[in-house]
Amino acid sequence: MNSLKIRKMTISLLFVTLFALSISPTLNVFGELTDGESVNTVKRVIVFSADAFRHDYFEKTDLPTIEWLIGEGAKADYCIPSNPSVTAVNHVSMITGNHPDEHGIIGNTFYDWEDNKSYSLFEEATDPYRDTNTGLHLLNTKPSIIHAEENDIVTAAFGWPYVDDGTLYGCLAPTYLFDFDYLGAENIRTNSGIARKTVETIIAHPEISLSFSWLPGVDSRGHYAGIDSPLLITDLVGIDNALKYVVQRLQEEDMLKETVIILASDHGMATVDDDDYFLEEKSFFELAVNMTGIEPYLAHDSAIELLYFIDETNVTKVEEFATYIEGQTGIQAIYVNEENNDIELFNEERGVNISVFLEPGYCRNFGSSYVGMHGYLNTNTDMHGIFIAAGPGIKQNVSIAGISIIDIAPTALSLLDILSDFETEGTVVSGAIGSRTTEFLNPDLVESSLSLIPIVAFLLFVPIVKIIHKKRK
Repeated sequence: MNSLKIRKMTISLLFVTLFALSISPTLNVFGELTDGESVNTVKRVIVFSADAFRHDYFEKTDLPTIEWLIGEGAKADYCIPSNPSVTAVNHVSMITGNHPDEHGIIGNTFYDWEDNKSYSLFEEATDPYRDTNTGLHLLNTKPSIIHAEENDIVTAAFGWPYVDDGTLYGCLAPTYLFDFDYLGAENIRTNSGIARKTVETIIAHPEISLSFSWLPGVDSRGHYAGIDSPLLITDLVGIDNALKYVVQRLQEEDMLKETVIILASDHGMATVDDDDYFLEEKSFFELAVNMTGIEPYLAHDSAIELLYFIDETNVTKVEEFATYIEGQTGIQAIYVNEENNDIELFNEERGVNISVFLEPGYCRNFGSSYVGMHGYLNTNTDMHGIFIAAGPGIKQNVSIAGISIIDIAPTALSLLDILSDFETEGTVVSGAIGSRTTEFLNPDLVESSLSLIPIVAFLLFVPIVKIIHKKRK
C-alpha cells in the first residue's frame, strides 16, 4: 500500500468509528424511540414540596435544573395556598386535595373540641391543652397516598407533615414512610439529604408509583435572613442541585422517561417590619376581655391567631369580643364562627370561634427575630407558591394560569389513572396534561458520557492503524 491509500483508509476508519459511537444505543439519550415504545407512559409520580419557595423566586438566580423542568413541562404562574398560609395546613391540603374546612388541620397549632386537646407541630410549645401526637389519624379526609394504596399503588412519604410513623388513616399508611423525626435522626433533614433519600429509595423499590417528599426549601432562610438574602439564593441553588441529582440518578437507571416530577411549594414569604406583635398584650385585646368578661384560649402562630372560647356558649359575647379587634392597627381581617367558612377554614370538630389575620409585615415572635413571615391571608400575592410538572403525559414548555394547592393531589392521581372515587375539592390541572413528542430525558446530564467519544475512538483507532502499517510492511 502506498502512503496516500493508507492516509485515506485511516481517515475513513476514523469517521466510521466516530459515527458508530454516535449512534450507539448506550449513548442514545436524545429521545429517539424503538418500535413499540411510548413517550407518554407514566409509571410513577414524585411530588416535591420546596417549603416557602415563593412564586417569583425564579428571578433571583439561575436554576438550570428547574429551568430544564420548566422547558420540558408545564409551569403555573403561581400556586395559591389554603388559609392560613402555614406549613402544616398546606402540606395536608396538597396531599388531600382539600382545604382545612374539610381536612381538619386548620393551623400549625389548633384545638379539637371533641378531644379537648390542642395539637401542634411544635413539640417545644406547651400549654394546658397541648398534645403533639400528630399524624394521619387526625386527618378528616383521605390523603391521596391512602387512596393510591387502596388502589394497589405502592406509595412513599418523606418527612411530610402529618404523615408520621405509627399513625394510620383508617387501617392504612404509605408502604414506605420516612417521617420528620426519622430524617432528623439520620441527619438527612436537608434539601440534598431528603432528595437523595427519595430517589435512592425509589430506585431500590421501583414498584413505588406515588411519593411525596417535603424539602426544607428556603423557609428558614426567609424567616431569619430575608427574601433578598444571598443565603436564600444559596438555598435556591441547593434545591436545584438536589433536583439535578434526582434527575441524573433516575436517568442512569433508565427510570426518568417514565416518571413525572412535580415541584410545588406550600406558601410564599413576606418581609417583616414589626416582629413584636403579641395580640394578647394589645390594649384593645385587654379591653375586649374586660368588657365582655370572657377570655379566649389562643392557638398561636406568627401571623394568625386562632381564638377559642372553650367554656363559653354565648355566641353574642363572642361576636361582641370580635368588635373590639376589628379595624385595629396590624389587623388585616377577622372571621367569627361560621364566617370562617368564607375562607374555607371552618371545620365542625375544630372550628375556631375567631380567626385573626395580621397585616403582612406584622408578626409575633417566639424568642427569635424574624425578617420574613408567612401565614397571612392567601389573597396576599407574597403568599403564593410554585407549581411545575414535567414528564410523560405532561405538555412541554407551556405556561398555565395560577392554580390552587388543592389541585395537586387530583392531578397526581389522574396521571396514574386512579382519580375515580377520590373525594377532593380540587380539580385536575388540565392545562398541564398532554402528550410529549420525545422521551423525558436530560441530554445535559450525559455530556460527560458523550465526551468519552474521542477517547474511545482513539483507543479503537490506534490498533487499526497499527494493523494497516503492519500489513504495509
